[in-house]
Amino acid sequence: MSNQNAVSPLLRSLSRPHGFEPLRVEGRIPESLRGTLFRAGPGLFERFGASLSHAFEADGAVTAVRFDGGGAQGACRIVESAGYRQEEAAGRFLFNSAASWLDRMRAARKGTAKSTGNTSTFLWQDRLFALMEGGLLQEMDPGTLDTLEATDLGVVSGAFSAHPHRVASLRTTFNFGVRYGPKMLIDLYALPDEGAASKLGTIEAPWQSMLHDFIATERHLILFVGPVKLNLLRAMLGLADFTKLFQWKPELGARLIVVPLDDIQAARTFELDAFWTWHFANAFEEGDGPCVDLCRYPEFSLGDIGELEESGPPPLLTRLHLDMKTGRTRETKLFDVPCEFPQLHPRVHGARYGTLFAQTERRGTDRKYPGITRIELERGGSAEWAVPTGHVPSEPVLVPRGEAEDDAFVLDLVYDGTSDHSYVAVLDGQHLEDGPLATVHFDHAIPVTFHGGFSAAR
Repeated sequence: MSNQNAVSPLLRSLSRPHGFEPLRVEGRIPESLRGTLFRAGPGLFERFGASLSHAFEADGAVTAVRFDGGGAQGACRIVESAGYRQEEAAGRFLFNSAASWLDRMRAARKGTAKSTGNTSTFLWQDRLFALMEGGLLQEMDPGTLDTLEATDLGVVSGAFSAHPHRVASLRTTFNFGVRYGPKMLIDLYALPDEGAASKLGTIEAPWQSMLHDFIATERHLILFVGPVKLNLLRAMLGLADFTKLFQWKPELGARLIVVPLDDIQAARTFELDAFWTWHFANAFEEGDGPCVDLCRYPEFSLGDIGELEESGPPPLLTRLHLDMKTGRTRETKLFDVPCEFPQLHPRVHGARYGTLFAQTERRGTDRKYPGITRIELERGGSAEWAVPTGHVPSEPVLVPRGEAEDDAFVLDLVYDGTSDHSYVAVLDGQHLEDGPLATVHFDHAIPVTFHGGFSAAR
């Protein structure tokens, strides 16, 4: 995937960064929808006359839509991290594969990196962070989207993943960070709803891999190590662009590392046939071990993430049943339609659940039909909002209204390719098939966003 800008109009730089301004509304925004939607993704694919090899290297952009019970305001700002500011002052890239070999070596020798904030937003204790795979938490001002300072929260050893997961019953968010070296080390963190963050401990991975997502239950943290190997020497010496640093090694198989929350060092490893996952849906305890739900790809590709329209075998929602007594696993396909970016009601995070929402893509003989789908795992069946032709949806974000798992507003940032602008669709989770209650329009396109969240007004 050498030229991302030729693949999708969403993989291009933000044309107009701006603060909060009124957005055009079609339809009627529900009075009870009050708060702010935050989304993050790569925002700058070219700088200093050079293009990047992959979206994961781009400086991030954070997009926000503020709902006030009838109207909406929107903002979109580049994450101007310390590394970004250093590059602006130098007039060239300093930290990624577009930088000179000498600049990459300097950064590696000093152990410095840029917290691009290009993958996810994270809301914790009234603070907003933009996250990436391999850096510190980049704090942002939730009221203005101004870039603040990067932080380690007093406990992060060097990296904080872009995929924290909260377990509702524990009132705690968990995450991990990877440290590459002679051995790949995985640091585990807990961030309670109240109180200080803590480091739970460190475990060792079986090989140098890309660890993208994980999942948590009320009793375990579950880490996926896929059959992908990092060429550590080439990475350290800056001898290859990002897309060439990881190689698919199916002969390794895959591993699920199940870490007990009450005894981090008593981790149990399950060996599986080769597959890949970018994102988990949920996990919960049942019988002799956890059930783990994920979007299963038959193989790894850096071109897959967030791009259901790409060719190749699609991801399917799959459940892995883990037996902690025997070490065996059993696999069940949960849904026949390709899907990604699964989301569910916050009340059931880390617990047994029956409903989820996802970005889907039904495939016909001559075209593909993207949409946002509610999947009923226990009752069976589904409901879908099929987006208009030429429109591209993203990860749905749920805003709970009540206790029922489908009783939520579903917010989705959509790109309209027919007019080259982006809008947020406000959907009723219980009546997806009826289409948006309202659409909230930017006057420009928002580059691809991966993950986000919603902060309810108080």
